Amino acid sequence: MSIVTWGKEYEIGIPEMDKQHKRWIEIINNFYDNLERTNVDNKLKEMINEVLDYTHYHFSEEEKLMNSIGYSELDGQKKMHESITARMNEYKRKIENNEVLLSISVTNDLKDWLKNHIMVEDKKYADAYNAKK
Repeated sequence: MSIVTWGKEYEIGIPEMDKQHKRWIEIINNFYDNLERTNVDNKLKEMINEVLDYTHYHFSEEEKLMNSIGYSELDGQKKMHESITARMNEYKRKIENNEVLLSISVTNDLKDWLKNHIMVEDKKYADAYNAKK
């Protein structure tokens, strides 16, 4: 079952970034699907690490692309990237310390953030990128 389905509304017109955004959606859907399985606590640890690993990779790639076109809002994007990374690190800390954490809340946070980030923020740099092409 999917919590997010890839559609044209997510396309920003930069093939590599669209591919990475599709992978983000797969990760979030995998996270959601695994909530129903047994041994959720151990699975949550694995999944949050996957989220963080991909977060670092994807944000690095986005920032390189934005830097290559001299994107004027790069600093703001970096701050947004730092903010979501800090939230994910806080989730990881809570999971590792066995603090009460509703995994569906984490999934919804990721889903909502991703939708907004792609459909609003990433479309801005995509417009700048395509204008420079």
